[in-house]
Amino acid sequence: MATTSTCFRTSTLPAATVRCSSSSPPPPPRRSANYAPSSWDYDSLMLSLNNRGHANHVRLDQVGPAWTFDKLKAGVGERLAAVRGGDNQAAKLSLVDMVQRLGIAYHFEEDIECILSSVHRKPHQCSCDDVASTALRFRLLRESGFPVFFPEESLENLKHGSDDVKALLSLYEASYLAFGGEETLDETTAFSTNALRELLPSMDPHLRRGVVHALDLPLHRRSTRLEARWFIDHYARDLSNSDPLLLRFAAMDFNNVQSVHQQELARLARWWKETALGEKLGFARDRLMECFHYANGIVWEPNHGDCREVLAKVANLIVHMDDVYDVYGTLDELVLFTDAIGRWEESPSEMLPEYMQALYSVMYNTSGEVAKSVTKQHGCDTRSLLQKAWHDMAKSFLVEAKWHHGNHRPTLHEYLENGSVSSSAPLLLQHAFPLLSMEEKLTSDSLGKVGSYPRLVQSASLILRLCNDSATHSVRTANLFSFSLLMFHRQN
Repeated sequence: MATTSTCFRTSTLPAATVRCSSSSPPPPPRRSANYAPSSWDYDSLMLSLNNRGHANHVRLDQVGPAWTFDKLKAGVGERLAAVRGGDNQAAKLSLVDMVQRLGIAYHFEEDIECILSSVHRKPHQCSCDDVASTALRFRLLRESGFPVFFPEESLENLKHGSDDVKALLSLYEASYLAFGGEETLDETTAFSTNALRELLPSMDPHLRRGVVHALDLPLHRRSTRLEARWFIDHYARDLSNSDPLLLRFAAMDFNNVQSVHQQELARLARWWKETALGEKLGFARDRLMECFHYANGIVWEPNHGDCREVLAKVANLIVHMDDVYDVYGTLDELVLFTDAIGRWEESPSEMLPEYMQALYSVMYNTSGEVAKSVTKQHGCDTRSLLQKAWHDMAKSFLVEAKWHHGNHRPTLHEYLENGSVSSSAPLLLQHAFPLLSMEEKLTSDSLGKVGSYPRLVQSASLILRLCNDSATHSVRTANLFSFSLLMFHRQN
């Protein structure tokens, strides 16, 4: 900050004598959200990740004989090929479901697509009395984008004999894929949930464990990778029904993928230490680990490592930027910061405080690395698109800051319109989309369409905004720094 000269007259000196002194202006008043410091020691974390033994690895000596990875993969492929050539729809669906839940379906996407296509083309062969297969068929096909509807007569059959736990559980999972207006499936959720809860005391321990897990959170809403880890362990306990080949391959593959993720996390921790933003922006939340798991929940496959690491970096920068606008920055500083992002110069001409200069520099360099990678892979220059995405989000943050500083209570329409951008979904998508591994090269037009915020992007952004508000409302309300949708709900 620049110093100022304060001049004043003294009573003991002649009137014409003036004494001047240089002093720094008082620091601007700062707010604090009193966030707890990070519980992660990044030096210890990097050391731990470099060790070969990890507690969450699946122990391979517990899941069958020692076979090579390629031999196991070939064996699973043969299983899929065998059912693909048969006519037993229930067997096809059961194997696809098992392969998906064990987390190994990404190795066999073409086989699975062929199986599901054949199931969809042929008339529904699962008996209406076999509600479990009927519900599984509906869930697998709808998850994969096939046009399919649930036969209401299957639900009616089940209501007359609702002690079939397998059928109820399959129906429960399928009901969470309902489209708007499918009231029968909405009713099914309540019916199957109540029936399963009533039957819990009579179930054997293994079955009860699976049902309790499902009732806690349906499969459709779970993190794919965390669910695979849980299901491998659960499947291994079912000694009479588990397939040693599938189990062994799933365990080995899980360990391989986890090792890839651990290497990425070690690189991210090293990057974060090098930025020193944790020290320079000590008022902000340090959420690198959470942001990596967030990215891992969006795209976990090992071949999407570049996309995953960039998502984690950008998400963590967004958290810090959010705390700058919501908590620490003065309104004058926020205006300067937003203008600087709008010009997107390597060295902004504004007299930014040191903490803003540090954050801006990492934002600029991170997006520059992404743009360089996209140019190399697709031949497209994305610098202006990424800059626009940062500036749009900064402007939306500034709007909310002005609402707070001016004690302005926005209308619901104003809040949602601004919130679809402040949710950060458009910014994250602009950085992640061009880094996904894909066979076709992207063009400037296709990237520009994403940057124009089409309806799909707007809808996804609003969902993220509402989920974020629901999860963080208590903190926002306690600190009185920002708005949330629940504020409008309570008013009405």
